Amino acid sequence: MTKQLPYVQPNLKLNNNIAIVGASGCLTNSGNGALIDSYDEVIRFNRSPTSGFEQDVGFKTTLRVVNNHVFNNNDISSAGYTNSPPNFVRNLRDSRIMYVGPDLGPWHIRGRNSHPSNELYLYQYNTISELKHFLECSFPQNLLVGSIAVGLCVKAGLKPTLFGFDTEPIPRTHYYQDRPKKWNDVAHNPSEEQKMLLRLESEGLISIK
Repeated sequence: MTKQLPYVQPNLKLNNNIAIVGASGCLTNSGNGALIDSYDEVIRFNRSPTSGFEQDVGFKTTLRVVNNHVFNNNDISSAGYTNSPPNFVRNLRDSRIMYVGPDLGPWHIRGRNSHPSNELYLYQYNTISELKHFLECSFPQNLLVGSIAVGLCVKAGLKPTLFGFDTEPIPRTHYYQDRPKKWNDVAHNPSEEQKMLLRLESEGLISIK
């Protein structure tokens, strides 16, 4: 059974047998790769790679959700991020990519930011307040792209299984890279998003591995 995601253009339908794979360091040594690849749909985010990490994260990707910096192929290595090739999106082939960001500038030049073989989708960011209301998120900060993807699936009537999402207030890590030592993300509120995910799980709307 497939369901159409709301607020996405052109129309994007996903199978209900869906894994959403975050980038948390909790995936390291998890051995979840084969299980993740058993799902019909596998959503990944931004520059999170599979090559070299297949045993823990799998290799299948049916949709990649990216923010404005990644879709614009910005170089963030000088900020202290490792293993973040600036042309990651530009080098993707035959992929489905959904752009999520309040700035439509990168989307307007999508012909330069992505290869013609890719299918491109746009989350209509002007609906973010509606999505946050649906998810009962009252905090003012922006939602991370992972939570947006989860919210879109749930609102569509899908029940995704989540891998690589932290559900405790611990320092954020990525399985594939080092982050800046003094990194301070004031634009997001991860602890409140964790509470939201746990509530969705308690209501039987998602599953968290």
